[in-house]
Formats: sequence, structure tokens, C-alpha cells
Amino acid sequence: MSQLRYWQISLSGYPNRIHNVIHNPLRTLLQPITDSYATSIPELLVQVQKATSPRQLTSVMNKLQSRTRNLPSEERAIVRKQMAGALIQLVQYASQASLRLEAAGWLRMFIQMTYVSQPEQVFVTLVTAAARTIAAANTTEPSEQHAYLKMIFDCFWPFRYPYAAYTWEQFPNNEVFYPLAPLLSQVDDSTRDALVAIFAELPSLDDAEIAEYLLPIALAWSNHTNPERRQRITPILALISQSSAQEALCRLQADLDPLVRTSAKRAIEKAYIA
Repeated sequence: MSQLRYWQISLSGYPNRIHNVIHNPLRTLLQPITDSYATSIPELLVQVQKATSPRQLTSVMNKLQSRTRNLPSEERAIVRKQMAGALIQLVQYASQASLRLEAAGWLRMFIQMTYVSQPEQVFVTLVTAAARTIAAANTTEPSEQHAYLKMIFDCFWPFRYPYAAYTWEQFPNNEVFYPLAPLLSQVDDSTRDALVAIFAELPSLDDAEIAEYLLPIALAWSNHTNPERRQRITPILALISQSSAQEALCRLQADLDPLVRTSAKRAIEKAYIA
């Protein structure tokens, strides 16, 4: 009976212990050999440029992220600049909308993580893609244009107080957003809402190339029956110095809706501080 009990003792962990004793030293021994056959960073950058699907692009980008993590800061910055350049090429020239959007999503992440020192180039790429996509609406999915506009808006948050990661000196010039202004008179309401949200992030809206298209929308919204529209347009009116915009903003300070009145007063205070 005692013999039987002896052989019933569980040995389930024993094979694992043997495996670890053998495998761990072997892995350590083979690591230099494995590393020597790992794809180099230049080769991975070429793979980014040649990616043909979102899944393939994500796989290569994850490898690059892993390979650059432990590089010296100067080398890492150089590689990330090259990565951004390869992603920009995909947004500009990839034939598949899904691949363009995946590359654009990575560029947004690069901005949000402050991986690029000059974010304006990414904004230029996304704005150009949005304008081009809308212009070619008959041959592209409507969701693509909305995706680009949302990404542009998302790229503003690293500039926002109190957790700004970029300085205002790095904020893109208004000229970058000129191609979006004509779209205000060409798109549906939901896309127009996205465009208004983007322009509300700019430091001023007096550029003729913007005001020509935005001011009529702003004045129309200031008289809209929907109080949410009147509330949302107050930051836009505060950034346009033309008399018609300022008169509309003053009128909204006495709006029947308390939220509109509060929004108008805050917009004036913010513009005055800026």
C-alpha cells in the first residue's frame, strides 16, 4: 500500500523544471545568433514603404518600435523621422483606403507621443489627404474623409493647456489649413461640424482664405434655431475680427439660452487673453 502511495505523488511540475534547466541556457547561447539574423532597421523601413495591407504595416511598425526603443536618443529621433517619412509616403500614394488610413493613424500617434519634432509636416499630410479625398468622393469611401478630419482634430491635443507637449512655436501655420476652408460649402452637415471644430483650434481666423468660407457659416449658425449650433460657433466668432462676427458674438451674450450666453462670454475672455 505504501508503495502505491509513493507512485501516486504528482510529478506534473518535474518536466517543466527539466525544460527550464535545458531551455534557458540554450536561449541565452542562441540569442546573439538570432540577433545577427534579425531584420535591420533600414530593411524594416523599406518594408514600411512596400506594405500592401494594414496588418502588414502594423506588424512592421511594431518591430521598428521595438528595435528603436533602446537606441540612443539622437539615433532614435533620426529613425522616427524616417519612419514618419515612410508613413507620409503611404498616406500620399497607397492605392488602398484602408492602408492610407492605417498609415495616417500611425502619424497621429507620432504626434500624440511627440515622436516628431516638427509636427507641421504631419498636419500638411492629413489636411492634403482630407481635401484630396473629398475632391475624389466618387471614387473613395465617405468614411475616409471623416477619419482624416478626426485625426487632424486629435493631433491638436498635445498643444493644449495644461498638458501641452509641444510649444506654440511648433503649432502649424494657418496656411496649412487653407485647403480645408473651401470644403465648408461642399460637404454634408456632419463633415461641416468636423471642419468647424478644426478651425476653432486655430489661434486666429482673419486670413481671407479662411474667412471667405467660414464667416458665412459662422453668421448663419449664430442665428440658428438650434441652441447647440449657436453655442458651438461662439469660439469661431471670437477669432474673426470682422465687425459682422463681433456683432453676432455680442448678440449671443444676450441669447435666451444660458449655455449660449456662457459660451459667448467665455469665447470673448479667451480671445482677449490670447
